[in-house]
Amino acid sequence: MNIVLIIIDTLRYDYIGANGNDRIDTPNLDGLAARSMGFDRAFSASYPTIPHRTDVMTGRYGGPFHTWKPLPFDAQTLPWTLAEAGYCTQLLHDTPHLVNGGHNFDWPFHAWQFFRGAEVDRSWICKAEWLENWRRDPLFDCLGDEAAEIKHVYTYARTNHGRQAPGDWNCAQLFQHAAQFLKDNADRDNFFLWVDCFDPHEPWDAPREFVLKYDDTPGYDGTIDPRCLFNFRNDKRLSEAARARIASLYSAKVSWMDHCLGQFLDALDSTGLSKNTAVILTADHGTNVAERGRFGKGYPVREQEGHVPFFICAPGVRAGRSRAIVHPQDVFATVMGLAGQAPPEGMDSQDLLAAAQGGGSRKLALAGNGANTWGNRYKQDPAAVLFTAFTEAWTLEVAAKPEDSRLSALGSLDYVEKDHPETVRDLHAQAVDEVERRGVDPALMAWLRSGGEAEWPKDCRFWDGWPGPAGYYTYFSRLYGGA
Repeated sequence: MNIVLIIIDTLRYDYIGANGNDRIDTPNLDGLAARSMGFDRAFSASYPTIPHRTDVMTGRYGGPFHTWKPLPFDAQTLPWTLAEAGYCTQLLHDTPHLVNGGHNFDWPFHAWQFFRGAEVDRSWICKAEWLENWRRDPLFDCLGDEAAEIKHVYTYARTNHGRQAPGDWNCAQLFQHAAQFLKDNADRDNFFLWVDCFDPHEPWDAPREFVLKYDDTPGYDGTIDPRCLFNFRNDKRLSEAARARIASLYSAKVSWMDHCLGQFLDALDSTGLSKNTAVILTADHGTNVAERGRFGKGYPVREQEGHVPFFICAPGVRAGRSRAIVHPQDVFATVMGLAGQAPPEGMDSQDLLAAAQGGGSRKLALAGNGANTWGNRYKQDPAAVLFTAFTEAWTLEVAAKPEDSRLSALGSLDYVEKDHPETVRDLHAQAVDEVERRGVDPALMAWLRSGGEAEWPKDCRFWDGWPGPAGYYTYFSRLYGGA
């Protein structure tokens, strides 16, 4: 059986029509969902982009979370394991982080191709001119010219220099080529295709016709003021009308991504490959769209960031819904099961098609970034959230002490820890036990179990490979200067 894995960056669970949203136009996702086993309790684990892909690639926890580091050359990866089982493996992506800066996610594949144009990509040096669909908007004049002069705008504009028609956009190019891959390999039954789509990640820059789906302001033509796309989205000077426009742009980006995805799904049917090809579609994390007064992902990982879609559409697999708790690590065992292979020993991974029948083995999911960040957070605020626990019904923002942790019901923005103190204590204990099970350094666990009262350990391991490759830094930390 052929297997396709589609990872969508920054796609919220609740912005899909099939998941109950009646405002957002997602016909292609909805059509896929109608043919799939859908998992309504899928959550981020290692956070965000590169840590998540490391979860998927390795099928293992990162003690407790993988951090933002290159994929090790000696990792037992999913595509390598499939190659050993006779699969040919292809990566198609417009997510720049996978290969920029030495992140190494191309390494395990037989072939790979990168489509340029996403937020932090830097493919071209030229005069930085505003793009065809950008115009000044009086709603954002309160920001002045400072917001238009930031290097994010320049880098993105240069990378998309010459973009005109919708087919020129990176998301369209990605799925056009994914459709072509299907046509070129229509007679195969042993390919693994990973399609990694950066949209609807920031900037929420979409073709005009998709913007106008969600903003019918009289006289508005669907053009976008780039001052609202990057660092100034949360500026307190913005009016409610300006904030509403920004919110509409995320919806537009979701529908644009869905439209591009449709090209691939159409090709899956037209080539006949839907008869012998499984498709898994998920997301790495979501984002805030004005919840708690904020746009964009942040920390702690709340439900808006942590609750993600997860669909499996495969020949012989009945459509339905499961409430089994899902982590990205589960992709590994699930793909191997579809391939008729056992996963390597030592995986932190469950076959989700089996879990859908039996309810799954997990009682809670954990989401967060490297444990090396806990100390600074605690020093700044002893009540700071260290990581987040999700169950079928609850979200707990876990602080060092149970009494400082914040509880909300899944699907709600309201904090209710004062009304449910026993639930907080119970979930806090479960979460602490689980991070310890995942391999947190004993000295760090002693600090956590003390409620932060013990001295912060001076020498401990925060993840496998700590402290990381010598000389490594995230390439986008120096991305925007010098050009």
